[in-house]
Amino acid sequence: MFSPLTHDDPQQLGTYRLIARLGSGGMGTVYLARSSSGRTAALKTMHARIATDPAFRTRFRLEVDAARVIGGVHGAQVFDAAPLSEMPWLATEYILGPPLDDAVALAGPLPEPAVRALGAALCHALAQLHASEVVHRDLKPSNIMITADGPKVIDFGIARAIGDARLTRVGAADGTPAFMSPEQATGQEHTSAGDIFALAGVLVHAATGHGPFGSGQPADLLYRVRYADPDLTGVSDSLATVLARCLSKAPADRPTTVELAAQLSTSTSDFACHLPEALLIEITRRAAEVWHIQPHRLLPPADTLPEPSTVPPPPAMSRRKLLTVGGGSTLGVAAVGTGAWAWLGGRNTRNSGTGAPNGGATTSASATPKGEWLWRLPISTSKSTIVPPVPLTYVGWIVIADDNGVRFIDGERGGVEFPSLSKALSHQCVTDGDQVHTCELPPDADGPLSIKSFDLIRGVLDPPLVTFQDFNGRLLGTQLLCAADGVLYLAAGQGKESGKGVGFRSDQSWFLLAVNTRTRKIIWRRPLPQRSATSQRLHFLASQVMEKHLVLLQETSGGKVRLSVRDTRTGNVRWEQSMAVSEPDDVQGQLAVDLFYVYPPVGALRALRLSDGKEEWNFGDGRSRRTGPPTATTHAVYAVEEGLGVVAVDPMTGELQWEEKGGRGAEADFDAPPVAIDGFENVYSKGPGQLRTMDGGTGRTGRAYEATEDRFFAHDSAIGDARRIIAMGDEFITGYALQ
Repeated sequence: MFSPLTHDDPQQLGTYRLIARLGSGGMGTVYLARSSSGRTAALKTMHARIATDPAFRTRFRLEVDAARVIGGVHGAQVFDAAPLSEMPWLATEYILGPPLDDAVALAGPLPEPAVRALGAALCHALAQLHASEVVHRDLKPSNIMITADGPKVIDFGIARAIGDARLTRVGAADGTPAFMSPEQATGQEHTSAGDIFALAGVLVHAATGHGPFGSGQPADLLYRVRYADPDLTGVSDSLATVLARCLSKAPADRPTTVELAAQLSTSTSDFACHLPEALLIEITRRAAEVWHIQPHRLLPPADTLPEPSTVPPPPAMSRRKLLTVGGGSTLGVAAVGTGAWAWLGGRNTRNSGTGAPNGGATTSASATPKGEWLWRLPISTSKSTIVPPVPLTYVGWIVIADDNGVRFIDGERGGVEFPSLSKALSHQCVTDGDQVHTCELPPDADGPLSIKSFDLIRGVLDPPLVTFQDFNGRLLGTQLLCAADGVLYLAAGQGKESGKGVGFRSDQSWFLLAVNTRTRKIIWRRPLPQRSATSQRLHFLASQVMEKHLVLLQETSGGKVRLSVRDTRTGNVRWEQSMAVSEPDDVQGQLAVDLFYVYPPVGALRALRLSDGKEEWNFGDGRSRRTGPPTATTHAVYAVEEGLGVVAVDPMTGELQWEEKGGRGAEADFDAPPVAIDGFENVYSKGPGQLRTMDGGTGRTGRAYEATEDRFFAHDSAIGDARRIIAMGDEFITGYALQ
């Protein structure tokens, strides 16, 4: 929820001192701030790179005006604003409560009386906006804050006066696809009736935990919004009748805010009376938490510090020098003392050409890197490493766990922000985008299994998120598989520790678990088969969550591989298939999934329906050549075809879009999946000592980078310029620029 300030964040704006980051997006950054009088505020700024654009400044001014219109009863009270300053900013009330999507994830779908009370209150909020000729245009669960006094509407970043099209591009759809009105989805004028459509979607989510048009890729959502009937499964009949009219495709058929408020609720009870106890407790917790946050600012990257030639080699660096370079901060000194030098390996950064700590919590690659990378850092993996390190994306960081611990690397510059905060193994570290979870090794033999999260404000591990007394935290076979939507999936065992191989024993019992990270309770557990005592691999080779599907590549007790899909709500197997794999290590970590299909990593390139495992299409039919493991994006599925190079296939039909042309495709690494990111033009493929590029629209090859690493990953972060190709080898982790 709170993130540390970066080195270049302002110290103060107006009378407000910045304390922490609350979030950052395409338009700007939101901070937790305190005024000189002690008032806590949420302070929103505009990114400098767009502050010079008159259109964006106008949009920011309209956001300020809309926030003032809705006021402090139905929104966040505006304390102060400076829309005309060099860095425009807006300071509002810091709302003591969770957004609606978090509230539903924590307490489950709200009871009908609470949904009705919520809807009636939001009708009054919208009525106040509409009376001033303003429409919100981006009403969604994350923009509705739940407090004990009632809901508050926030984020008016694309609000505008009714009929004002000055900031609209013809045919453009600004907003959130899952909660857009049909007219907004086609770039037409969004009137007050469009806000009613979005409000109905918000109430469906509150009542069921899902939106009326599902989830997935923006193009799929926009299609459903325009043409599909809303999914009201789980909504009571009486409430569904009301909401169905609001979700009419024709704006004229929707009720007004006054009509809808009358249909939703006649209750006179306080709003808090309708809220579940767990939600009231969370509101109280947040109210107390905000007063404990203390400012913490990350150190600048090393390339902004004195030149390496002015810094003595690390072994000779004195304590006084450490304090000077580290800014005298407790974090700077403590980080160095917990293993930062292991990244350096006793070498001087100027001579090695690799990133290394320079006396603080932040390090960087050499100012003159050798090779075509942007930055490069050494890693350490022993022969006993069970799973090679895999880079995880967390905000603008890359999280990596190797023999020297868990580190947070700046994806843009390659600096190590937090060295060695945990000694967790690579297969015991996951992120859901909101938190990074890891296992804590108990000090005693056969101690309980504890799972912790990182507090990046203070640069430490939080107290245990959850502790399982009946599971052994010393077992190496424990896996944190994946996390999504407030649920953590893991494999955990019961029984004594063994020193052989991974440590499986015949008297151990193993389970697949789903844990709610908010309530800290096990949602379900399912038994796993016995493993051989000589096994060198874990239960699962790959895992991914896609909506209500948990997709797993699992090694069986006989050394075979099985692809299975489980229901995330119950843990029950929906379907499973055996994979024709001679060696399970060949598919370690390889799994391509999208909203509709899973694309197996072995055999012919084909699409299996997530819902039932039935084959939708098979690119291998009638083709004599083989394809390697695929990569899936919104627009295509990519794979290397043996002897040819990369091919792009339509994900819905399996039809060939293009074949690689104009290069040395026959040399492409058959066993390495291509790398591609939605929104970027190029596709990347591994070749002999190279990272090869090709045009994602035509397949025509471009330049090739010198790259000797074994594995390549997409690091897709919207923070700064942190989108990278991350390469992993036995000795280094390397960042390459996306083209």
